[in-house]
Amino acid sequence: MNIHPRLKFTLLLLGMLPGLIALNGCSTTPDSAQMDETAAILKEAHRAYNIKAYKKVFQLIFPLAAAGNDKAQYALGYLFYHGLGVEKSDRQAMHWIQQAAAQGNKKAQRALIPNN
Repeated sequence: MNIHPRLKFTLLLLGMLPGLIALNGCSTTPDSAQMDETAAILKEAHRAYNIKAYKKVFQLIFPLAAAGNDKAQYALGYLFYHGLGVEKSDRQAMHWIQQAAAQGNKKAQRALIPNN
């Protein structure tokens, strides 16, 4: 049986379609469950900050910051800058705030603007 090349190509694409649809679900963007968990951790860190449990804040946000969460990176930089729950370190503060700013975090970007 001789199949026209265009039809052969169309059949090939149709055969690949289910696999492509399945791969779409394997994206590297966080799913809603992961986003909900991150939001819950950030909320818990905020509550800990309000009661001045700064070491707890650090324990909660460090893994998020290391994983690339810009809000956690900015908060971690803030802790290092002020020495809250960690040893004060301008170098560490700058590192984490720059990481957050590079991802578009507006607070971090403003923090990097020199005061005139």
